[in-house]
Amino acid sequence: MPEIAVRMTKRNHNAFVHLLGALESQGFDLSELLITKDFQEILKARPKVVLYSFFTEEIWGSLPEEVRLLKENGALLVAGGYHAIAMPKHTLDRLGFDIAVIGEGEEVLYQLLTVLERTGYKITEALLDIRGLAFYLNGEFVFTGFAKVEDFWRFPPYPESVRLISPIEITRGCPFGCYYCQTPYIKGLRMRHRPIDQIVKYSRRMKDMRYITPNAFAYGSPGAILKLNKLEALLKALQPLRKEGRRLFYGTFPSEVRPEFVLPETLELLIDYADNRRLAIGAQSGDDAMLRAMHRIHRVEHVQRAVEYMLEYGFEPVVDFIVGLPNESEESQRKSIELMKWIMGKGGKVRAHYFMPLPGTPWARCRPSPLSEEMKRFLGRMAAKGKIEGSWGKQIELSKRLQRLLEEFYEEPMSHTVPVRNIC
Repeated sequence: MPEIAVRMTKRNHNAFVHLLGALESQGFDLSELLITKDFQEILKARPKVVLYSFFTEEIWGSLPEEVRLLKENGALLVAGGYHAIAMPKHTLDRLGFDIAVIGEGEEVLYQLLTVLERTGYKITEALLDIRGLAFYLNGEFVFTGFAKVEDFWRFPPYPESVRLISPIEITRGCPFGCYYCQTPYIKGLRMRHRPIDQIVKYSRRMKDMRYITPNAFAYGSPGAILKLNKLEALLKALQPLRKEGRRLFYGTFPSEVRPEFVLPETLELLIDYADNRRLAIGAQSGDDAMLRAMHRIHRVEHVQRAVEYMLEYGFEPVVDFIVGLPNESEESQRKSIELMKWIMGKGGKVRAHYFMPLPGTPWARCRPSPLSEEMKRFLGRMAAKGKIEGSWGKQIELSKRLQRLLEEFYEEPMSHTVPVRNIC
């Protein structure tokens, strides 16, 4: 039986598909791994090592019980993902993992598994030479530094020997530094892009071509500006694959687009080169003061202009909002309601989310503001009519759990590419 298991889930699927591609490209034999979404299969196999990747909001699900059962079997548990990066001590001390992978994992994981195989799957001093780990050695907490893979495109987005596929990460990093978002503080403020020839090469395996990027229209740029020629070059290069019967979805799930990048010239490219007629953008608030407070950079007028352009060019706008933002007044919420009404009145869709303090962000220790009665009534009424999407209701309880976690076990970020200044 394989001595190393990969605990795949619906939420970590994309990350592990890419990591498996990176492992394989460095010479690791994937046949040595048990790769499965079936926890009972892992439990029955009794592997020496089990790899996990998860977000903070997942730590209250089945994870604690799975960790307990695997530890009883004597497995060494390795955690990656946003929670392990932002809260390594919590991951080790409270969740019970043995090793946390800190940073971008393509090279770390290969080095870690190679060393563990050589040392009998034990934590030894040999791990000190691997950048990107946190663990305890002889009772002392050890952090070997943040692992950054500047040229992430050196690694394929999926493995060849295992039939796994996921949307391709074409861009890593985000320059805007929104205070509620983990991406810029963990993956950096400068955008890094996978080259076009690689994107085309790997897209051949997909029936529906989808991509992972924080701002699809910023392809080829440092991030805060539009490089229309680079964007067009990418979309144009994918056209032979469309002619073979594949569909191209760009600027929609699992990606989105910044509102100020939605312009006639970018929409015309989608009309010419893509198949989707929906476009996801983040408004987050209808109040310019709140947009400044969260460091969104854009203004309400950019959202309105983007919606009008999309409708003019035949696209359905899908616009995200966060309600209950820190220090959000009833007047601010009223402005968000008005913007949501305006978008829906124009024919767009709205997705509402409740503010959740995420570790490793400037707003990690900020409390959400209570929803006004007007906001509660509006969201409830619109949800009943099917006019508002999103999980804002469920996220209220999750937000409370996150607050309690960060009050009880807050960690100053020590492992990010960008220093995080706590705003609250």
